[in-house]
Amino acid sequence: MPATISGWCMALFFLWFGLSAFVPALNTDMFKKVGAVLAILTAVLPFVGM
Repeated sequence: MPATISGWCMALFFLWFGLSAFVPALNTDMFKKVGAVLAILTAVLPFVGM
């Protein structure tokens, strides 16, 4: 289990990305934006220390 918030964001991003390949409903604009936010959080939070 991830111990940090950035670890959780990374796990959720890969889960989200993987599911969107198989579930067409996850490829809409709103869901793509959620994936983008998770990717940004995964990149930024380790530098902040979370």
